[in-house]
Amino acid sequence: MPPVTTYPSASTRSRSSTLTPIIIENIELAKYTTPTPVQKYAFPIILKSRDLMACAQTGSGKTAAFLVPLLNQIFMNGPQGNAPPPDVKRPMGGRKKQFPLALVLAPTRELATQIYNEARKFSYRSHVRPCVVYGGADVGGQMRDLDRGCHLLVATPGRLVDMLERGKVGLENCRYLVLDEADRMLDMGFEPQIRRIVEQDTMPPTKDRHTMMFSATFPKEIQRLAQDFLNDYIFLAVGRVGSTSENITQEIVWVEDDQKKSFLLDLLQATQNKEGVTAENA
Repeated sequence: MPPVTTYPSASTRSRSSTLTPIIIENIELAKYTTPTPVQKYAFPIILKSRDLMACAQTGSGKTAAFLVPLLNQIFMNGPQGNAPPPDVKRPMGGRKKQFPLALVLAPTRELATQIYNEARKFSYRSHVRPCVVYGGADVGGQMRDLDRGCHLLVATPGRLVDMLERGKVGLENCRYLVLDEADRMLDMGFEPQIRRIVEQDTMPPTKDRHTMMFSATFPKEIQRLAQDFLNDYIFLAVGRVGSTSENITQEIVWVEDDQKKSFLLDLLQATQNKEGVTAENA
């Protein structure tokens, strides 16, 4: 039986030539012990600075699969200041404009928030500051958070376009680009905004940045995006493309329209009772 792959521990970090001490310590603090298959195969590809198109099931650990090596590369090279490039001037009027080193695009505010929380976890006790912007929330609060500095930006396409047009974000320094759940972004009609961000703004060209795309499926539209956005990329498929992880249970129940609310309440009550939680103290 082959040995089980595990994350390197702090005691073995001196023998680890790929992961920095801070990322190893944060992996330990997160209590991650064994990488998932997509993490096991994506880590060495990303750490070698190769562009990646990865198809993996939902719930397979894709977020850590790109965040850990991406942040590790930033730690190795130094977070650097997010000052504008020499040929770029800050906007007039005292407004602050951020030039993140890494950009992660996600289709929904829920996924963007999840990625942001994981980024905070893996950048803990470092000089790298992640930020998140998404639609449906107070834009003023997000801009104030950006003003405090941003090295890694997690964003939904629509809100990022808004921040670009407001002059709050510049992509001249962006050296790492991640498209997470790219198939969902296409399904939700974000392709024009994605192409505007990647191809029509100030982001470095394909050969000057490290690009990663993650998707649960690989239709022709995703193949076209991969050809346009990635350079000499490696295609990685883990599990059965298009299916969900075995760790996720899906159940479909037919309910009449006028009974959906009561059925949902019954389902929540049953779940709370199963977990030993009552409605009064939930």
